[in-house]
Formats: sequence, C-alpha cells, structure tokens
Amino acid sequence: MDRLVIDDQRRRDLYLVVVKLTDVAARAGFVLAATYGLPIAQAGQFGLFVTLVTLFAFAFNFERHIDIQRRTAGEPHPVFDRAVTSALGFFAFNWLLMIPVFLVSAALLTHASWDLLGLAVLIVVGEHLSNQAYQYALISPRYYPLLLVVTVKNIVLLMIVLYRALLSREGFDLEFALEIWAIGAVMCTAALGVMWAKLRQAEPRTRPFRFADDILGQHRASATHFMLGLIAILILQYDRLAVGALMSLDQVGLYFRHTLLVSLAYQAFNVVSFNRITPAIFAEAKTQDIAHIRGRVLREYGKTLIGTPLLLGAAWLANLLTGGAYAERFHLSLLLMAVMLAGFMLRAAADFHALILNARHREADVLRQQAIAFVVGGVLLGLLTWRFGVYGAASAGVVTSGLYLALVARSVAVAERRSAGAAA
Repeated sequence: MDRLVIDDQRRRDLYLVVVKLTDVAARAGFVLAATYGLPIAQAGQFGLFVTLVTLFAFAFNFERHIDIQRRTAGEPHPVFDRAVTSALGFFAFNWLLMIPVFLVSAALLTHASWDLLGLAVLIVVGEHLSNQAYQYALISPRYYPLLLVVTVKNIVLLMIVLYRALLSREGFDLEFALEIWAIGAVMCTAALGVMWAKLRQAEPRTRPFRFADDILGQHRASATHFMLGLIAILILQYDRLAVGALMSLDQVGLYFRHTLLVSLAYQAFNVVSFNRITPAIFAEAKTQDIAHIRGRVLREYGKTLIGTPLLLGAAWLANLLTGGAYAERFHLSLLLMAVMLAGFMLRAAADFHALILNARHREADVLRQQAIAFVVGGVLLGLLTWRFGVYGAASAGVVTSGLYLALVARSVAVAERRSAGAAA
C-alpha cells in the first residue's frame, strides 16, 4: 500500500513538472520570439513591459500562497477552497492599490502610448491569476487542470508570434505583441474562472467580512515571506530596471536579448530542481541534522551545474555553424551571456543554502543576508551600469550573487555549529 502511495505521488509530481516545464518553455519562447522579432528599440520596450509584469504580478500576490499552504496542509478540500476564495478579495484590494504605481512605472520606463499601457494592465492582472494556478496546483492536485489551461494559452501565443514574426508579410511590432498577449490573458482568465467555479468546494463563511481581518490580516500573515520574496526577485530583476533607466532603448533591447535566455535557465532550474526538492527538504529537516540536508542540496546543485555549460555551448555552436551571422543578426555577445550565466550559477547555489535555513525556520537569517546583498548590489549596479553599460550591469549581478552566496553559506555554517553544539 505504501508503495502504491509513493508511486501515485511520483506520477503526480512528474505530471506537474512536465506540464509546468512545457508552460515555462512556451511562455519563454513567446517572450524570446517577440524580443528577437521586434526591432531593437521595441525589443527594449517589450523587455521592460515583461519585467514590470513579472514584478507587479508578484506584488499583487504578496506571497499569499505560502501562508495558505501552511494553514491548510492536510485539511479537507473545503478548507483549502475557502482560503483561496478569501485570497481573491485580498488580490482585488492589491490591484486597486498597485495598478496606478504599475502604470506610472511603465510610462516612465517604456515611454509607451496610453493604449499600450492599458493593454499592459490587462496583461499584468491576467498573468498574476495565471501564476496562481501553478501555486495552487502545487498544494492541491485538484487544481492541475487550471495549470493546463495556462499552458495551452502560452503555447497558442508562441505559435501566433512565430507565425507573425517569421512567416507573415504583415509585419510584427510592439502593438501587435501586446494586443495578442492581452487577448490571451483575458480569455485565459475567463476559462480559469469557469473551471474554478465548477471545482470549488469552499466551506461557507462563519463570520461577516471584516477589512482588518480579511484584508489587512492576510497582509500581516504573509508580510515576512513577501519581504523575502521581494528582495529575492529584485536582486534578480533590478539590473533590468537599472538598464532601462540609465540607457537608450536600443541598449535595453540588447541587454534583454541576453538576460531573457539566462532567465529561461533560471525558470527551468526552479521547476526541475528547486521547487521539486523543497517539500522533501522541509520534511527531512524535521528529523535530520543540517549536515545531512546540506549534503542533499549540494548533490542537487551538482545536477544544476550540468545544464549551464550546455546552454553556453549551444549558443557558441549556433554562432559557429552560421559563421557569426547568428550573433551579428541578433546583436548577441557570447561573453555577455557567459557573465550572466556565471551570476546564475552563484545565485542557484545561494538559493539552495537559503532553502536549508528556511527548512530550519531561520527565515530571519535569509532576510538579513538578502537585504545586505540587495543594498550593496544596488549601489554597485548603478555605478557599473553607468560606467560600463550592459557589461557593467551583468558584472554587478555576478558580484551580488556571489556576495549573497557567501553570506548565506556562512549562516548555514553557523547554524550547523550551533546545532552540533546543542546536540553534544
């Protein structure tokens, strides 16, 4: 019986990984195809829109799914669905609060027209709700079909962009890219709403709505995890904001054509490795010491290292086979890509060490080390980007990730010594 349960869990994990990887590949393909298909300046605008959509979709969520998972683990379906239902009102409040900030940020960075900014609002809300489909599928297998809808949407967007950019004679521009993205976001959101209404089994409310509890209370419950996630995502994304603020749209487009490839590698790392191993690490942390957990995550990190040189080698081979035409056409630099991949490798190692601390309920240590790396890296990023352009921004990312790794690895070593001393 236990073996059957384990096999069933493995099948569910495999399904989730395969579908999510397909989703990540399709969305990344859509973004990459648009970035490489657009003129270089419009590619810069599109990249900035993608960055702001990612940041604000995260801000809308406020890492609410972590507290929901913690409170509803092992509870019946109606309890979980009630928490999801309550979160929808929480999200609506966040939309009202943050969409004006999103509009101002997008206007200042992209210099886009108001009709394009309106499309961006539809996109950011739709992407936020699409992200929730994955977060809730991680908690409850009943939500797997929602993730499938999101995946289909991203595949369709990818096919449309590839056709328009490569085969159609009508041309491909920023307005078309945002229009189809917005249409896809609206249609996907409608489909998710219908499906969720059918599977929903929420238990009835036992008390009337109270703003202090149902809205502000959810902010308080998720505040620490939100700060952790916010610093983490800013460390990964603020180089794009700095480039967008300090450089021309042509240079921004050049930078995004490189960093989006590395971002794809990071997303794949999260799906294939980090997200997959996290539940097991949390479970083992209850019975195993830090040395055992550290050995486990370092073995997992070793697997991650294999993919990085393969990605750089594929780019080098493509350039070699085309006699340099590949790099010349798309304004690509293998050196710039190599610098960015070095930053990714350091960041992945830091994330694994932070996972050890989170598993031992030492979130405060992670937050402190992230804050130090964020402040130091932010100053360095501004200076190096201003002085050396896109190469300076990429180099600042390497230094920031390396600093974060050094700090969080030191915290793990201190925690291990204290744990060993307590056991003795």
